[in-house]
Amino acid sequence: MYTFGFISLNPKIENNYFTEVAKRSPHYDIECYRFSPTNINPVTHLVTGEKFYPDHQEWRSHEFPIPDILYDRCFYADHALAKNALAIMKWLKNRRDLLFIGHGLPNKWNLYQTLANSNLSPYVVKTIPVKDAIQTLSFLENEKKIILKPVSGSGGMGIACLEKENETISVIVEKQQQILRSSFPSITIAQKWIEKIRTKKEYLAQPFLQLVDQAKRPFDIRILLQKDGNGQWVERGRGIRTGQTNGVLSNLSAGADTEPFHNWLNSIDPKKIDFLKKEIEELTTQLPKIIEQTYPPLFEIGIDIGVAQDLSLWILDVNSKPGRKVVLETVPLAQESLYTAPLEYGRMLALQHEQGRKSYEKTFSNRNQ
Repeated sequence: MYTFGFISLNPKIENNYFTEVAKRSPHYDIECYRFSPTNINPVTHLVTGEKFYPDHQEWRSHEFPIPDILYDRCFYADHALAKNALAIMKWLKNRRDLLFIGHGLPNKWNLYQTLANSNLSPYVVKTIPVKDAIQTLSFLENEKKIILKPVSGSGGMGIACLEKENETISVIVEKQQQILRSSFPSITIAQKWIEKIRTKKEYLAQPFLQLVDQAKRPFDIRILLQKDGNGQWVERGRGIRTGQTNGVLSNLSAGADTEPFHNWLNSIDPKKIDFLKKEIEELTTQLPKIIEQTYPPLFEIGIDIGVAQDLSLWILDVNSKPGRKVVLETVPLAQESLYTAPLEYGRMLALQHEQGRKSYEKTFSNRNQ
């Protein structure tokens, strides 16, 4: 029997997902555990966490060795606990005796450079690192309207929109599902604001693209890809995320609504549907290949694709720890595969690892006879 561990800074946050996966684990001859990386004893390497008991359908406190198969669902913020956890995760991922079903992606700037130098470059939004306020305002002067987003982060946190009209610079941010607008009384104040946010995080700047629907609501296509039990990429589902009218974000954490992909597709000119579908298919086929040519293997990817009014497509974000809400709400039939996929892929990796170890031991033994 294999052991499978969900790793999260707060395992209770994704309680429903972890539980639904764990309910199906006996079918794969797997025991499930969940824990935070900071709860690993540095001396004994034993973990204080929770074990799932299928007979009782519940998690109970337990101490256990580090599981054979690990699923990293950690989301890191700027605080001491997260930084400590990140260091521990790097240590775990460097251990050759442990199997991770996915290794994560680098920050947005590194990922941008990878995609911008690939055959998907026509779908990549022009991006520059924010070095200082003067450079940022010069970029704004040329583009008239830009987006500032943190190099690291998810859920739309920290994103701001700057716009220059005549001599006025305004800023739009969305917080707690509210659209907040304000104007800077002078260039000097705008510079101070940019320098202030730069001291907290590294930022990127992009031209603002009109990726809105007819009601002027920002929207995008979220596509979830995962590897199956044979290690092949498969699409679990796709859906539309729509934000607030005249807003900036289409993230669910910012209050976006979801809609089935086919509903939106039916609103498109029928003559353009086939071409659009082929373009999306090309993106979802090529993107995982390009990423895994540069970075360690992944298990799942959430791809956010923006659609301009001329139906041109733009890769807005690629997330190696995607949520499942869009797919669960818009493609209900995908639910079972979402809960079994980590177990199927993890078991495949464990079997491969075991076969490779046995083959090595046999070869080593023959050499010493």
